[in-house]
Amino acid sequence: MKPELTTNEKKFTYAKYFTYPTEAFPAEKQGILDGGSLSDDQMMKITERKNLMEPGYQEVETGYGVMSDGTGYVANMTFMPGVTTEMLEWWFAWHSLEDCRYKIWNPEGHYYARTQDMQKTMSHNMPMRERTWGTTRDVKADMGNGPEDLVIEFKQPSEMGFDEELIGTKECSTMMCANIHGPMAGEGMPMVMVMAAREVEGGLEVRTRIWLGYSLLWGMTMKQIAKGDSVCEAQVKGLFYQNVKKYDRLATILPMIYEEEKDRF
Repeated sequence: MKPELTTNEKKFTYAKYFTYPTEAFPAEKQGILDGGSLSDDQMMKITERKNLMEPGYQEVETGYGVMSDGTGYVANMTFMPGVTTEMLEWWFAWHSLEDCRYKIWNPEGHYYARTQDMQKTMSHNMPMRERTWGTTRDVKADMGNGPEDLVIEFKQPSEMGFDEELIGTKECSTMMCANIHGPMAGEGMPMVMVMAAREVEGGLEVRTRIWLGYSLLWGMTMKQIAKGDSVCEAQVKGLFYQNVKKYDRLATILPMIYEEEKDRF
């Protein structure tokens, strides 16, 4: 069953974006989707994640695959014309405060995202990015394997081994990173997500990396897949598809939503 708006949600000023036309899946990324798994040497290892804060580009910025150790990998780079760092940081805090806000991001795969830290998310006493850092959200979303209940634990970047002094610079204007898992310990596929953005001519370049089968805390990587087990390639492929869709859509709707809603947090 696809997400739907409730009668009350349809009254929100931003509800109109739930039916806002979605662009066709980009042809170049469709080719990547159809091309199959990347090879091990084309995928960024989770221990190499700090490379996202360096100048230039990785050999492969967009793709997916299953590594030889059984873990999964998704990489996606999205150019967002007319989007600023301020808008993106605002979005990550704003959309967790009401179910409809999460639904309009991906009407085919987002059901709800509810912060457990309402007071911090709405605080006016800290930078916008820090209203997301250190918060936990209960989410229902299609992560490539059908709708599932998830917990997203957004961490301070320093907890995940990143140098926070580099955030706000030319190479990394903002960052969001999180551990993702099922609602109870041991449930669902554990994942580590890193979203690093940088300002380029005409907008933002948003680079997402997701490692399936891992958790990460205080810079220590913890593989969560037993030896001999493997992530299903179909799940990784599905997650890649969903990630491309949601960030392409956000690139289209965010400037309009921000202009209309930025003063109605």
